[in-house]
Amino acid sequence: MNQSFKFLTAFIFLTACTPPSPSQQTLVNQAQKMNTASLWVQQQYTESPVMLAIVEAELAVRGETRTSTSYIGKRSRSGYRKSQYPRGGGGQDTQNCSDFTNVAQAQRFFLAAGGPVYDPNNLDRDGDGLACEWGTYINKIARSNVRAAKARTPRRYTNRVCYTGPRGGTYTITSSGRKNYGGC
Repeated sequence: MNQSFKFLTAFIFLTACTPPSPSQQTLVNQAQKMNTASLWVQQQYTESPVMLAIVEAELAVRGETRTSTSYIGKRSRSGYRKSQYPRGGGGQDTQNCSDFTNVAQAQRFFLAAGGPVYDPNNLDRDGDGLACEWGTYINKIARSNVRAAKARTPRRYTNRVCYTGPRGGTYTITSSGRKNYGGC
């Protein structure tokens, strides 16, 4: 019994330290080969949180942050600052956030290395699944797009405005510019 317990413990420990399957690296490579329009379609309709993260990182690397119907962070920013993945502090630390020219490249590298579940380079110390300052970046984009959407709300005008004349009577203005005293 004691021997099987040791084996089980060793098995669990080794599987927890196993690097990610090559399929996630393959997904990152496929996203890099997709055209931008296809990435935006994927961003709107994918149900996989990992694929959504990969697509958004790739769009941001290309400088694409919004379209007329969507923006980076619209569906993914809910995890910002919410620790979802345990981080042990160990890792290779071969890459640091300062090694990347922007946060999108850091996020793409993090995902290719197995993020958000695995973080061999300690790029996601808080465990929210967002490397370096990627969460701050997508939150800023999302906030600016929500404000822009509110600012673009068109005003609604009614067709009939009731006016009051000098003697207290009410009227409307017809399309020809005449007063209609029976219109109110």
